[in-house]
Amino acid sequence: MPTKSKFISRSGFQAQLPVLALPILFVVSALWVRALGGPNWLWFNLDPDYFYLLDALNILNLTTPGHVYHPGTTVQWLAALILRLTHPVMSFDNLTGLVLAESEFYLGLIAVVFTMFNGLALWALGAVGRRVFGGWTAALFLQLAPFMSMVVLKHSYHVKPEALLVLTMLVQASTAVLSLTPGLMARRRWRFAIAFGVIAGFGVATKITAFPVFLLPVFVLGIGAAAGRWAGAALLYGVSALAALVIFTLPAIGAYDVFFAWMMTVSQGSGAYGGEGSVDGAVYLQQVFKLFKRPAFHVTFILSVFVLAMTARRGLKKGIPFAPEAWLLAGIAVSQLAHVLLIAKQPNAMYLIPSFVLIPLAFVLVWRLGEGLLPWPLKSGVAVLLAVLVVAQGAAVVHLGEEQADKFRAAVSVDMDRFKACARVYSYAASSRSYALMLADYVTGGRFAGRLAAQGPSNDYWLEHWWDQSRMEFRGWRGRRNIQATLAQYPCVAVRATHWGVIERLLPGAMPGLTFDQMCSTPSEIITVRGADCQGRVKQP
Repeated sequence: MPTKSKFISRSGFQAQLPVLALPILFVVSALWVRALGGPNWLWFNLDPDYFYLLDALNILNLTTPGHVYHPGTTVQWLAALILRLTHPVMSFDNLTGLVLAESEFYLGLIAVVFTMFNGLALWALGAVGRRVFGGWTAALFLQLAPFMSMVVLKHSYHVKPEALLVLTMLVQASTAVLSLTPGLMARRRWRFAIAFGVIAGFGVATKITAFPVFLLPVFVLGIGAAAGRWAGAALLYGVSALAALVIFTLPAIGAYDVFFAWMMTVSQGSGAYGGEGSVDGAVYLQQVFKLFKRPAFHVTFILSVFVLAMTARRGLKKGIPFAPEAWLLAGIAVSQLAHVLLIAKQPNAMYLIPSFVLIPLAFVLVWRLGEGLLPWPLKSGVAVLLAVLVVAQGAAVVHLGEEQADKFRAAVSVDMDRFKACARVYSYAASSRSYALMLADYVTGGRFAGRLAAQGPSNDYWLEHWWDQSRMEFRGWRGRRNIQATLAQYPCVAVRATHWGVIERLLPGAMPGLTFDQMCSTPSEIITVRGADCQGRVKQP
């Protein structure tokens, strides 16, 4: 009996080896690219990773998080939980001081945990796909989800909502595929409704812009159901999602008013954050097409619509009901379209990550439904396409890593330590650990200013135009400072920023007559110096 048990265990493990390959590759790729990208305080990394680290500390100290606009609460409390588990017996006060002093280490730790979560979810998706679809090709194709766009991979290893949205969509895809098991939905419809509701509540608590992709379960819950039973399941799904949303955002309950006020602001007007007049229909339509421009996205979407139309036509002619795969594919197509329409006011591909993760599942469904409908044989070409995509996306990962490494090298090519004698003034988004901490503290409620001032360089300051870009404030570790009086204490000043146009426009009003005599810029950041050269040598009066 022990021999048989051992044999079964070994066989089970060997059966899982093929679906472990891509999850391992994903984890290795994500951590490799992250390492090449350098510290989180570099200009292309700091927003919003540092915000979520400090809000995790806010939650640990039983205070309301300050950056609640996504709302992103799941990132905050999961990060807080990881920090607590790292030092389970340390006092909250000591843990706070340790994390603030070693911010890069703890951000890296949280990022590794998030990446491992995504790797496990990717493995589960492959295992479920293998079980339901009965083939390795379909299972492995599903596991291409985080590789279909480098936008997904690039954001998957950060301490930010996008990393958890990847996790959410992988879990939703696994649950949806599992629902295709013959007869399972009929037996477990209410359980599926609750499971989908918990997933949706977690996803919306992570980022509100992902809301449309959670239309998908409404279609899946209709598989093999009469209208009344479908409506009941959909109602249970909605109630479960709302309850889960409340539970997952409880740490931010004291800031609900801030979140809803922000939602009112962004829902008005044509601009990305509202308040810019009525929506221009022509511009909006252009932005919709812009979001669809990636071939993997729009080609799969068009094929999905075509296959669904052909399936419906055949069903009407022959009296064949919609197959479960067709219900799921319809849910994906509708949710992706709704997602695009929602975020077209600010057409940033980053916001489409949940829809991108669904692309491989949509393609597998097109493949299964399209046999006999499409004018070319799909089965013989899908395995070849899978191999081509693995090679192509592998090359894309290497390119992404090189790109991140180039940014890292450029950002650190000018070390601000050379300006130790100067007042070092930063603005969005400067490569500086001091700036990352000062901005994050400001955005998250300013609860750690005293601690940060005690550990940070006293000659570091920053220019704040975060909320209102019609004015600019000069600030230090503890808050506002008089710019003229402060800069007069130093023989030189060095200013570093990426959004230099805002500073050029506003600085003359803050300090008339301030001029610079050196430019020490990197390819992506403007660095201007007065009273010293680019090596930090102070000029003699």
